[in-house]
Amino acid sequence: SSTMATEYTKSHARHVAEVMTTKVATVAEDTPLADIADLLEKRRIKRVPVVREGQLVGIVSRANLIRAL
Repeated sequence: SSTMATEYTKSHARHVAEVMTTKVATVAEDTPLADIADLLEKRRIKRVPVVREGQLVGIVSRANLIRAL
């Protein structure tokens, strides 16, 4: 099963590169909250990094969106 494979990988990995996400979705500081909610739903992710000029400036989570809406 996919869950068993994921757990095996996590328990046997030695470096972050072996388990990290490489196709990272990001948003800008001025991205509308509705667009972020759509992105989280479509990508089935719980949080998204916020970047400014290529630099990480924050993270928006589902919980942040719920509080804001």
